Amino acid sequence: MSYGSEKMKKSIRKFVFFSLAIVFFMSLSALTKLTVVDPYINRESNEKVQTLYYKDTDIALKKRFEELETINSDIKGWIKIENTVIDYPVVQSDNPTFYLEHDYEKNKSRYGSIFIDSNCKDGVKSKNILLHGHHMKDGQMFAAILKFSDVDFCKACPTITFESPECYENKWKIFSIFKTNTKPEHGQIFNYLAFSFGDDRSFLNYIYQLKIRSLVDTGVDISPDDQIITLSTCSYEFDDFRTVLVARKVRINEDKNVDLNKIKANDNPLMPECWYKKYGGEIPKYDDFEYAYKTGKLDWVKDYKLY
Repeated sequence: MSYGSEKMKKSIRKFVFFSLAIVFFMSLSALTKLTVVDPYINRESNEKVQTLYYKDTDIALKKRFEELETINSDIKGWIKIENTVIDYPVVQSDNPTFYLEHDYEKNKSRYGSIFIDSNCKDGVKSKNILLHGHHMKDGQMFAAILKFSDVDFCKACPTITFESPECYENKWKIFSIFKTNTKPEHGQIFNYLAFSFGDDRSFLNYIYQLKIRSLVDTGVDISPDDQIITLSTCSYEFDDFRTVLVARKVRINEDKNVDLNKIKANDNPLMPECWYKKYGGEIPKYDDFEYAYKTGKLDWVKDYKLY
């Protein structure tokens, strides 16, 4: 073997070694950014705005939001759930995807923001306020929503706090936690992203659909006059699956506490078709809303007469 060919082989080995080393350190750097740097930046950013929001809770709510609006006029509310990390400003934009990739200061972020669906033209005054947030693997943003399928967890945090300048009663009682598909190949799609309703009957029928899908029965009643809030996040049981939490606003002069003794597992919730194909079981047969109401099965309906 000639000296020249041996020298070339050594050069190639060095090149391969350094190339692999570069790839390794680049991968390590990217992994560190994903698992350490980005989570830290997002926590710090949210702790900063939390400090501002809670620094003086004695002043009027409207005044507190005026301070937040100096940061970003898109800030419309604040969402908090006790015993979870959910404690964030809520934004809204006409661009339906902007806040999927930007934080509340409009900085680029894979954590995004908690935001009101752009279809909710009435914003926080919508009959159903639709909120979206990422399910981050480090537990931030809306990841905690998946824990509500557990009865004990529901009992630990049965209400949501959602505040806005127009929100006089800031407590909301959770009444449904369900999983749903967004792709036709996984079964018929349930359109849970409804923000307005033609009449009381259509609203209560929608609530009925949420109730029969709920993994947990919280015993919370619903009136046609109630306003509801929906928290939606990604769920990884199937591609583009969602886990959804729904609550109704506490009424004026109503007790803000939920009767924890009434919270129990729903023995046979209606799941997407793909669920039964993967995990087994039979799709339950539920009556339609009107028949269920007529036969006295809807003990959760309050202040409404269908007939």
